[in-house]
Amino acid sequence: MHIFHMNSLFMAVSHAILALEARATDSENGNTALEARLNASEGMVEELRRENADRPKVAFSAGLTNDGYLGPFNSITTLVYRRVITNIGKAYNPNTGVFTAPVRGLYYIRFTAMGLKGPPSIDAYIYHNDKSVMFNHQNNDNGRNRFLSNALTLELEAGDVVYMRLPVNQELYDEKSSNYSTFSGFLLFPM
Repeated sequence: MHIFHMNSLFMAVSHAILALEARATDSENGNTALEARLNASEGMVEELRRENADRPKVAFSAGLTNDGYLGPFNSITTLVYRRVITNIGKAYNPNTGVFTAPVRGLYYIRFTAMGLKGPPSIDAYIYHNDKSVMFNHQNNDNGRNRFLSNALTLELEAGDVVYMRLPVNQELYDEKSSNYSTFSGFLLFPM
């Protein structure tokens, strides 16, 4: 009887060892699969890092004047936003007011303009390569300060230019501390 009990115990231990070996093999296979997924993920992260590092970085934002009015003028005038807030990629020229696209891509361009109580309206143009692509107008019926703001996306080729223009007999206002009148843009993605 004692031998029978020993054989039973031996068989139980043998089955337990076989079960543990099977579980260990399953765990090793699972670990191998997880290692493969981890390596693939690390490779994808590294590829995204390289793509992001190689991707052009273009963003600008500039204020119009330090303090006071700009205009009115006797002819349509290109607005020169001299107070550069941001100019990543150096594509905006604060001496001319012109943004030049460094690469072909889709760009987001926006502006905000402030007019004080003076003229009966506030107007502004966005130009792309010497052609108006947006005209903006707001009446000043109540004699108070007013703001005009708008934005658009433009598909630009490398070397294309975008700038703001002020119509005849219009004026804008800005303050350095408040950035009431600004011109900004950034590359959404290269194409």
